[in-house]
Formats: sequence, C-alpha cells, structure tokens
Amino acid sequence: MELVKYNPLWAMHTFNLLEAQGRINKPHGFPEYDESVDWAGPAGEENARLAATIPESLMGVSIKRAAFRHDLGYACSRKLRPKWCRGQRLWRFLCDRRFRWDMLLLLERADPELNTVDMAMATRFAKLYYWAVRIGGRKHCVK
Repeated sequence: MELVKYNPLWAMHTFNLLEAQGRINKPHGFPEYDESVDWAGPAGEENARLAATIPESLMGVSIKRAAFRHDLGYACSRKLRPKWCRGQRLWRFLCDRRFRWDMLLLLERADPELNTVDMAMATRFAKLYYWAVRIGGRKHCVK
C-alpha cells in the first residue's frame, strides 16, 4: 500500500477514507485520531491556560475532527507536502482554509440539531475561530 502526501485540498470524506486505510504519510510520531483528545488549541503545558479557553465544539457540535486535520497539516514538513505546495505561507493558508471549511461542513451535517439562529451563530463562531487561527497560528506551523 502506497502512502500519499497529505493534501489540504482533499474533501473531508477523501481525508477520512485515506486515513481509515492508513494511507496518509504523517510526520513521525504524529498520533492517530482520538475523540477523547483536545485537538483544538495549542498543545503543551506552557499553553494550558490558552488551550483551556479554546472550544472543542461550536453550539454543541464537535469540531475535533476539523482540529485534528488542521493539526496534521501544521505538523507536515516540506518533505511531506505535495511538490506544488511546499512554501509555508501558502501551505498554512490552505490548512487554515481547510479548517474553516471543515468546521462549516461539520455544522452543516449537524443541521437538524441546530435551529436557524443557532446555525447562524455557530457559523459566525467558525469564522471568528478561523481568523484567530490565521492571526495566532504562524508559530505553530512547521516550516
């Protein structure tokens, strides 16, 4: 089975399928997805207070899967990226946009659980979350 380089342009279902098959070439030591792990926010003891303030769900809808995928993208070094996208600025932009798209998709899938007002609020939170990541995420993305 051939491993493929992670691509932030993959749709969520493509990512989920390739990950389930174990076909994504992940950074050495990068953990498997675990629903019990807090994937949202920075890792490490020095960032514990900041991590505690960053939500894992929006209006009750878990965004852990989107955060896991975003963490994977940020952890991929140049050699684990497709040739067309090795520059850190573009890579980070694509990973951040994918995070936003994934959050919105997860909210859309949860649509029956959310009324119109809650969905509008959750969508606004997702967009704010995206901008917070764009502003504060640079130092966390591997070059």
